[in-house]
Order: sequence, then structure tokens, then C-alpha cells
Amino acid sequence: MSGGTKLSLQDAKDAATMANIALNEPGASQRLTAVQAECAGDIGKFFMLAIPLATEIVGPTLEKYGFEKSQGGAMSFVAELQQHNADPDLQQMANALKSKFMPSLGGAPMPFPMPGGGAPADEMPE
Repeated sequence: MSGGTKLSLQDAKDAATMANIALNEPGASQRLTAVQAECAGDIGKFFMLAIPLATEIVGPTLEKYGFEKSQGGAMSFVAELQQHNADPDLQQMANALKSKFMPSLGGAPMPFPMPGGGAPADEMPE
């Protein structure tokens, strides 16, 4: 189901708002921060612990907007948000989501992994 889900600009904004609210709720935010700290820069641990927790937290949003409540669904959701990255408000919300899902390496956040591997086209080296 998640691979073919398309969001209108308004639905993308509503979904991104809902996901950000869920990730910033005090209990969820504290759990995610604790797991990120536990990972201490270990990318393998981050993918095993933090991403599943973040996916669990935004799961109701994913399901509401037609995405699977899974890591693949979360990646498809963020990829769909990026289809509307010309909108500055949505781009800001999507970046806030990515900052919760991805660790910071050397001060710069890693690009969110795209379905099928690889980085978003705007973050690919030239």
C-alpha cells in the first residue's frame, strides 16, 4: 500500500504536522532522545533502535495517510513529503522529521535513506 500512496500538498502538510506533534510529545521525545543517546554515534545501533522507535511513534500518522506502519512505510512517507519540497513550510516540517529519524554525523545530519537505497537526488554528490 505505501509504495503507491500520493499526498496532496495539504495532506502532506497535515501529515507532517501530525507526525512532528507525535515525535515532540514529552514522553515520545524523551524516549527517542534516550535511545539516540544510547546509540552514541553507532550507526548500526541507531538503525536497530532509534528508527524503529520513531516509526512506532509516527505509526498512527503513517496509517491514517495510507502508509504501512513500518520502516519502509516511514521511508515512503518521507519520500512522498519530499515530492512537495518546493513548499518552504512543508520543507521545514520534513527536515524536522528527518532530524528525529536520522543521526547527526560530524554535525551534519545524514540524508534520510530512500526506498531502494541511495540518497535523495538533491543530496547526491555531483
